[in-house]
Amino acid sequence: MKDLVYLSRSFVEFGPFSKKEILDFQKRGMLAESDYLRDEGSDSWVHYQEWLTVVPMPEPKLVKKPAAKAPAAKEPAAKAPAKKAKKAA
Repeated sequence: MKDLVYLSRSFVEFGPFSKKEILDFQKRGMLAESDYLRDEGSDSWVHYQEWLTVVPMPEPKLVKKPAAKAPAAKEPAAKAPAKKAKKAA
């Protein structure tokens, strides 16, 4: 499968990862300045920043927001009983 990528850090190879995972690593700041990547089936390692310039970026997904709900009708607050005035005796 050509959509898999291997990561090399400090001469240790990790993977395979999907291209989406690598893009997520980059977005989260998890890639180091010394990291190299290679596509599955290739023997050529490419610096990750160069790899990011040639990898096709996925189309952003449009997320539909749910329609706003009308506020719930509030019940009228119960009135406190009126205080009776004291009669002067």
